[in-house]
Amino acid sequence: MKKLILAASFSSFTALAHVIPAPVTHLFVPSGFDNNDNVELVVKGKFPNPCYTRNKVEVQVKEDKILVNVTATKNDKQNNFCEPLAVPFTEVITIGSLQGGDYEIIINEKLKQKMTINVASSNSVDENLYASVDYVDLGFTGGASGEAIIVGKSLSDCLILDRVEYLSNEKDTYSILPIMRRISQDCAENSKRIDIPVKVNLNKFASKEVLLFVRSVDGKSVHSIIEK
Repeated sequence: MKKLILAASFSSFTALAHVIPAPVTHLFVPSGFDNNDNVELVVKGKFPNPCYTRNKVEVQVKEDKILVNVTATKNDKQNNFCEPLAVPFTEVITIGSLQGGDYEIIINEKLKQKMTINVASSNSVDENLYASVDYVDLGFTGGASGEAIIVGKSLSDCLILDRVEYLSNEKDTYSILPIMRRISQDCAENSKRIDIPVKVNLNKFASKEVLLFVRSVDGKSVHSIIEK
């Protein structure tokens, strides 16, 4: 009898989970991708309470359309209580390599935006050799401009920072490309920290939220969303 009572008591607090479209609110589309790049997008949203969690992302490329389904798991507790606390989330969406051309991105049949993939001038994995980026250390938390530090690694004594390039989609995304240069062919691996100062000017963006999108040598980006 005691076992039956305990089982009934436990089941009254279990959750019924089901998958729903994630409540995405903003799609960021970086500029500057070639057909030899790993294409990435970033979406932002907000769960209404902690009873929602991430589930998975599904991507389909059909001709000139990129269809993305971002889902979440909603846990309906049997006692009907979820903490009244909104939970922001961001999701990096990996599209992979695309042929050169114009595409339309559709997220959850809700957010739509155009993207152009350029044709690279060489067949190498990437035309530029980027720094290995770990994170972005912001020197400011908001406003129209400020300074930041890209913290990463140089993977060899033969590599030095050559330059930093900036690309804007003129809407809400600021891409930063820390480009390395080889100074010798005969060298050994030697990972060491590098700090790359960058200046960030967000005055030209109309959006109140701007994505800093930093390219890295492994093909994965490091990003930070700034509220102006």
